[in-house]
Amino acid sequence: MYGKDHGMQPGNPYAAFAQDEISQSKPLMGPPKMATRTRVNLVGVIVSLFIPWLVFIAIFSLWSFQIRYSSPGTVVAITLAIGIPLGLYCLYRVQLSCRALFGQYHLVETGRFTMWSLFIAVTAVIAFCLGMLSGSYNYAQNMRGTFDVQSLNAYVDVNPATMRGQELMDAGKVQFVAGADLDFRLANGFKNTDIFCVAPITVNGANLASYDFWAVGKNCCSDQQSDFKCGAYKNSGIKGGVRITDDVDRDFYRLAVQQAMSAHAIKAIHPLFFEWTSDSSAQMLEDERAGYQIFLMGIMGHFVFQGILVAIAVGCFAKNRFE
Repeated sequence: MYGKDHGMQPGNPYAAFAQDEISQSKPLMGPPKMATRTRVNLVGVIVSLFIPWLVFIAIFSLWSFQIRYSSPGTVVAITLAIGIPLGLYCLYRVQLSCRALFGQYHLVETGRFTMWSLFIAVTAVIAFCLGMLSGSYNYAQNMRGTFDVQSLNAYVDVNPATMRGQELMDAGKVQFVAGADLDFRLANGFKNTDIFCVAPITVNGANLASYDFWAVGKNCCSDQQSDFKCGAYKNSGIKGGVRITDDVDRDFYRLAVQQAMSAHAIKAIHPLFFEWTSDSSAQMLEDERAGYQIFLMGIMGHFVFQGILVAIAVGCFAKNRFE
């Protein structure tokens, strides 16, 4: 009766107590928790994408265009004003990260944007250096020659038979008289890694007392025979020329002219060198356009490059749970 009154089963006096404990106890294992997704610091991503890119654009433009030609001191001053603080900030961020790696304090104690700040600083310095290199290349290959020619005079109706080089020492672009053409018989090439090609400009094929006007080009002829194929050598009609202002190239063109003088027993008292073209103004615009095209390609290419770096950084920071 005792066991029956308390709901106990015969032979198991603790059954009711055990049943109450089981009913009141919490389950040993709950439902599986979903894995939390690592947060991506969108502010850090956006800033990391655009700040180095803007640094690249600023330095690239400074070292490519007119301000470098007209005010090189200003370009140097602006470059230092950007580069010195940027370099110091990068060193500061690297120093903080090194201290964290050696256990002096945890990375999160330096602020939420610690890793992104380090990434921004390092990639901004890379962008700064790439901007200087790209700008210097673009300036040397395309823009400096254009600015040199623009700073010189323009002449029309230039007659190689009656005019001398001393009369047009400040010529930047010229248009020759009708009948002016190249004398391919007297063309020559001088090889020094590249082949520097020259051909005298005459009028109606006349022999001149002094050949002072020369069409030139690189790697568009042979150094063994007179086969000048530079610029608008096939075009007929009125011809023009854009002055060659590169000092290094002019020295080699002068050597090619000296070879032609020796080989053909001709004179060139004061030779001037031109890129042979049908329209000198259009040629200058084309050269300038090439510089701007390189600039646009450069800034688009760097944006893609920076985007790849940011994507890699997002993956690394997420894997290591850095914000």
